[in-house]
Amino acid sequence: MNTQLRPGERLIPEDCQTPIHQIQFLRHMFVYEHVKERLNSNDYVLDLGFGEGYGTAHLADNCKEIIGVDVEDKVVAYANKRYQKDNCHFIKYDGNILPFDDNSFDVITSFQVIEHIENEPAYVSEIYRVLKPGGRAILTTPNKATRLKPGQKPFNRFHKREYYSFELKSALSAKFANVNVWGVSATAEIHRIEYERIKRGGLMSAMLNLGLRKLIPESMDIKISKFIGRMRKSKTGGISGGNNEPKFELKDFRIEKEKVDESLDLFAVCIK
Repeated sequence: MNTQLRPGERLIPEDCQTPIHQIQFLRHMFVYEHVKERLNSNDYVLDLGFGEGYGTAHLADNCKEIIGVDVEDKVVAYANKRYQKDNCHFIKYDGNILPFDDNSFDVITSFQVIEHIENEPAYVSEIYRVLKPGGRAILTTPNKATRLKPGQKPFNRFHKREYYSFELKSALSAKFANVNVWGVSATAEIHRIEYERIKRGGLMSAMLNLGLRKLIPESMDIKISKFIGRMRKSKTGGISGGNNEPKFELKDFRIEKEKVDESLDLFAVCIK
């Protein structure tokens, strides 16, 4: 596995300057803020697949202790250097067995991770094992209903699968008896920008279906996406540039409990 902080896979806050990258950062940060507001000072928290580390550190302000785990040495070292606090630490694990005793954590978060996991049942089982009885596991993942056409493969080369809401609930219900799947939604303008971004993935998906994707280096993904974006922008007007670029805030996002299939991401809460 590549041990670099991959653009588009691990968001670095200071690099999120364009509207598209602002949206990606805020949709991640929104769920961390939503969870943070619901923690208490006695909670032991695990952040499984912490990404860049900023969200884990954000949760640390409202809990007793939080541990972020990830599979990449360089990512863990980077997070410990930049985000470590007295009650916030980052460790590496092997991607299979979490290095904790049964019933260790009050809350487990795992945002934008399950779609990357090869062995989904084992991943869900490990979360269940280390969560305390009565504890909450909170997961997010891209919403397949607004990203892919029926039968279309994920255009993100790192995604093993993507989920409809009922598919995610089924996967989590294999271990958890109490599962709610809601959505992360946003303003109409954000949905429009995301719709345009997702359209760029159509070509990526077509190449995958034709067997060409494996021949294209990972480093070319962003260049291809930018090229498709420029082409679409020239035809549709795209997203404004310069000083007229839209600016977004956390308040532009919300948890959607009704029109889940129209949301950007799925937001699952599991209680053990």
